[in-house]
Amino acid sequence: MKHTHDTLNRSRRAAGFTLAEVLVCTVLLGLAFVALVAAYGYDSVVIQRGEEITYGTFLADEIRDAALRMELQDVLDLDGTTYSPAILSTGQEQPQTQYTQQIAVMPVTAADLNTQVARSQADAARVTVTISAYGKPVLVQSYYVFDLSAVPFQ
Repeated sequence: MKHTHDTLNRSRRAAGFTLAEVLVCTVLLGLAFVALVAAYGYDSVVIQRGEEITYGTFLADEIRDAALRMELQDVLDLDGTTYSPAILSTGQEQPQTQYTQQIAVMPVTAADLNTQVARSQADAARVTVTISAYGKPVLVQSYYVFDLSAVPFQ
């Protein structure tokens, strides 16, 4: 009979979970849920930051495109200019008003792009555009513009 009693006890124990097992499982599932919610919140921030950088790059490229159509002296005159809201290369304001473009121009020579020279000696300029969204810098982009008026094109 002892054999029958052991078999009966084993089948009762195997029939369900204990309260401790259920509590441990509940805690683990709760932690997993909290981790997923936190990851979702982080993803939203990363996606927003990526959108700001992408749009900021577009706005910096718009300033570059406008500068490439200007004479060098006009580009040098852009130093210290801020557009808020930002503008497109056509001169029109872009629709997202939270963005600003700050322009810094350093006159240089084509022979030495790292040394600032007087405006009268410049045959090139380093243009740095800082894009901000909601008052915080999003992107800084620099490029060079050269005076090509003396270059003979055929």
